[in-house]
Amino acid sequence: MIGFEQDGRIGRLFLQRASHANAFTSEMLGRTAEIMELAPGESDVIVIHAVGDDFSLGRDREEPKNPGGPYAAFSEISRVNAAFAAFPGIVVTAIKGRAFGFGLGVAMRSDIAIAADDARFMLDEVSLGFPPMFLMEVILEHLPPKRALDLILSSREFGAAEALDIGLVSRLVSADKLEAEVDEFVETLIGRDPDVLKSCKAYLKAVNQMPASARPNYALVEQARFALDHH
Repeated sequence: MIGFEQDGRIGRLFLQRASHANAFTSEMLGRTAEIMELAPGESDVIVIHAVGDDFSLGRDREEPKNPGGPYAAFSEISRVNAAFAAFPGIVVTAIKGRAFGFGLGVAMRSDIAIAADDARFMLDEVSLGFPPMFLMEVILEHLPPKRALDLILSSREFGAAEALDIGLVSRLVSADKLEAEVDEFVETLIGRDPDVLKSCKAYLKAVNQMPASARPNYALVEQARFALDHH
């Protein structure tokens, strides 16, 4: 249900449960975490594709409960999230159809999210009776609190244009050109120096967590460090 192909320094992860709109089972979570944990040694770019009409409806709500209880069940999600956070390269998602719940969370944890202009999004957890704490952990990296709470508490479905406007996706393309656009962008990335790509990602993550007054000196130190290490 999770496929993977290695193409040089590009790793391609495929969500392959189209009959269930790519809803994630525990097995799929485990395989995704395993791929992402091994990726730093093999890939500079990971691309996440979806088979079928939808990116993902999130977690499979019909799967039997984990016999280990809630902590064990949620640990599966935590492992995936940690693997995404630890990957130093660039993660690109190709989003089509519906990206709900954990599916939208995958898009938020990617570095670049390219979406079809008719894609649909929803954070549906509150309507299902529980707070989406894993999503709330990361959503404030994208949205101010009032915008985030609107989406979380209402569980309303929204379109690709709004997702782009509020910063949940990087760009929109027509649905029939999605895969070609993603492939073209990935080829551009692979043509760049991978150390530069990784440094840009790491730097943005670091400065986002520090006060504005500390950023100029940090920029000076890190720019000089990179120059010494690479030139």
